[in-house]
Amino acid sequence: MKKLFYLLPVIAFLLPFGVPAQQAATTARIVDAANAFLATLDADQRKQVLYAFDDNEQRARWSNFPTGVVPRGGINLKQMTEPQQAAALELMSIVLSPMGMEKVNEIRQADDDFKANGSKRGPVGRGARGPGGPPFGGQNGPPPGGRGPGGPGGRGPGDGGGDLFGSSLYYISFLGIPSTSRPWMLQFGGHHLALNVTFAGSSGVITPTLTGAQPALFQLNGKTIRPLGRESDKALGLLQSLDEKQRKQAVLTYQVPDLVLGPGEDGKKIAPEGLKVSAMNDKQKAMLLDLIAEWAGILNDSRQPPAWRR
Repeated sequence: MKKLFYLLPVIAFLLPFGVPAQQAATTARIVDAANAFLATLDADQRKQVLYAFDDNEQRARWSNFPTGVVPRGGINLKQMTEPQQAAALELMSIVLSPMGMEKVNEIRQADDDFKANGSKRGPVGRGARGPGGPPFGGQNGPPPGGRGPGGPGGRGPGDGGGDLFGSSLYYISFLGIPSTSRPWMLQFGGHHLALNVTFAGSSGVITPTLTGAQPALFQLNGKTIRPLGRESDKALGLLQSLDEKQRKQAVLTYQVPDLVLGPGEDGKKIAPEGLKVSAMNDKQKAMLLDLIAEWAGILNDSRQPPAWRR
């Protein structure tokens, strides 16, 4: 049977930060919010959060696995006081678009749901592909047997009190000092979320980026939440718009057992496959760009929309 798999789990893109005056204002707001957060930390916390801009080890320390299985750098929300949490989330609300912040919050809420209800959905055997990612021992996973860097079962000391899941187990760190002129990076992530945003003056690059959810659908206060629902719906809509010839090119005939690109594979290139955009009609091209915007629109680009959205 032919299967359709999304080839956009990790993407890289450059977003313009608007016209010069707006660029400067937006960059200043982000830097001010970053410094306001850093000002809430004590000396030990600042040492944990701040890394050199050229720290390649920390730069690559991201994953789609729980933080107890694959440790992150920085400090997590659980380790912060309420004012520190508020300052961290305020920073993220400025860096991200409203849609991006909503997505991040729903991914974190999904983690709370999994923590409370995951065991009710049945155990996942070792060596099997669980609902949260690739098989144990796979290219993006922990070693065989489920033994992660934190010890048996991947439970790391000190980061989450033994917990593997939860909305508070999301980490923030900086590579370099927040600046309106010098390059620096903001990292925020946890289970199924990795945001790495590099700022260089008024420009920003968000890569590598990974957004996922476990579970993909859950109930919260009587409402159905689908953190990545729009991606799924728009991708399905695009697929359904293809004619038979296009679909034969777009739908791959082999099974993808893991992330096409994932942690530990930064800089890797993959060979193009599928349907060329040039073979799409105008409506399909617009649908594709709208789908891509679910990733590209994570950053706060409200200063000036990209040309294809104007």
